[in-house]
Amino acid sequence: MTPLDDNESSSGDTSDDTEETFDLDKEIKKSKKLRRRRSSGKEYASLISFIAWISFTIIWLFFFASGYSIFENLAVVFIALLVIGALNTILWIPSAEGRRTKASAVSGIAWMVFLIVWIIFFALGFGFYENIGIALASLLVVGLVNVALWVPKHGDSGGGRISAIGAIGWLIFIVLWLPFANDFSVSVYPINFYQSGAIVLASLLLMFMIVISPWWGKMQISIDGDVSVGRRPKATIGLFFLWILALAIWMWFLADNYSLNQNIAATLLSFAIFCAMIIGVWYSWTRSRDEGPESWLSIGLAFAWVITLSLWFWFFADYFDIYQNIAIFLVSLLVVAGVGGAAQWKKWRDFEALDWKD
Repeated sequence: MTPLDDNESSSGDTSDDTEETFDLDKEIKKSKKLRRRRSSGKEYASLISFIAWISFTIIWLFFFASGYSIFENLAVVFIALLVIGALNTILWIPSAEGRRTKASAVSGIAWMVFLIVWIIFFALGFGFYENIGIALASLLVVGLVNVALWVPKHGDSGGGRISAIGAIGWLIFIVLWLPFANDFSVSVYPINFYQSGAIVLASLLLMFMIVISPWWGKMQISIDGDVSVGRRPKATIGLFFLWILALAIWMWFLADNYSLNQNIAATLLSFAIFCAMIIGVWYSWTRSRDEGPESWLSIGLAFAWVITLSLWFWFFADYFDIYQNIAIFLVSLLVVAGVGGAAQWKKWRDFEALDWKD
């Protein structure tokens, strides 16, 4: 018998398929070639889009431009250029940036397109302030779109998203309502100046409710780690809401029966009542923190000043013109500031008079 060689026996078990080693240089070259191809494709697409814009401009000028004014023709040409710019923006923003970046860029270009179209074709039918309102509202709409795109929907960021959308939505309403309120009164429902103010206050109240709603359950404050304010912040916000609601009701139903000065007096008096209720809510907490008498003096002085101004505007201000009333307001402010400053000066004098050597 012929003996088997160990090497020959092991060679029969070896597989003929061998793994190829990973060639890093080859993969890098492949990636570069692919990137070059993509870049070349984008460059060709950008060049073709620019040629298309030139072609469109030539065709427009030759066949259609004579039927429009120079500004309208400029608008058409620039709008076409902005559309090409939007397409190239989408093309050249890297895929790694995601769709949100592309959408943000497109929204900005869309706003410029809208602005050009509005100014050229529609602005003459509206007043200066109305056009300003529309321009600001359109810009705020772009901001609203970007908030919806970029702010996450979950967690604390989700609450911030709701608050931001509510605040921006209110600003959009305000910049449109203020210039168009008269048109609304003429064409939709007749309202006076005070009722228009009541609508603004009601919208402000609604905005505050939307902005605060995501944080309502988390509204708990502790100062110095030992004295908790309890539900006082919620009570303060609730009273603030009630005060705005009361002002809106006054302005809608009653304000037109009184003069402007008397309405100022009613507003100041309602503010004084609101502050008194807030003091009542926080009184026990401030006592637990051993607030000094000088703090209560300042609060009482400010409260008395607001009440005095309310009485002045209700009973006497109509007998004076606006400049005289402003002068009286400034004099009363200086008197209050002087008394408050004297109280603080006395406090510091007593503090310096202490015997620090003991």
